[in-house]
Amino acid sequence: MDYQIKELMKQGLSRNEIFEQLRKQSGNQMRLANKIATFEPGSSSRRTVLLNRVLMALCLLQAYFGIWVIYSNVVPMDEEFGWQGIVATFIFTIFYFFGLFRRSFTGYASFILLCITVAAGYVYFFNHFPVVSIVGVLLAISGGVLAYSVKVRLFPHMGFMDVKKDKNGMYIFE
Repeated sequence: MDYQIKELMKQGLSRNEIFEQLRKQSGNQMRLANKIATFEPGSSSRRTVLLNRVLMALCLLQAYFGIWVIYSNVVPMDEEFGWQGIVATFIFTIFYFFGLFRRSFTGYASFILLCITVAAGYVYFFNHFPVVSIVGVLLAISGGVLAYSVKVRLFPHMGFMDVKKDKNGMYIFE
């Protein structure tokens, strides 16, 4: 399916025309719409490339901060659980970093969801660690907002997690 989409784009067909042509061959129209909408990211301006690099640095900074928080606050209470949290954070950071590096739609969407979850976690522990929570929430919110802005620039046809639709339920590609 990817090869067909690539060939049709080389022929100069629009995303709507490609969707209409491949619609009958596909068993799942939503999956086809996602493939077409995220097939090639939008043009990368200098600003988008710079924002993506800042986002990758922020991803690493957020991971280092999270590892420091786990090491300084969780490991003294429960050493085994703390080290498992550090390893899990390290592994997830690798996946998120490569998703952002590859500029994939799922990489940005997953990172946004991670930032929402991390911000909620820091808010939950605000009473115990107020300064750490404030810094963590600020890092998570700034990462989520930056990831969303880069995602919108690269994938204008996509909504938060799926292809945009109009009032009639038709997919919007252009």
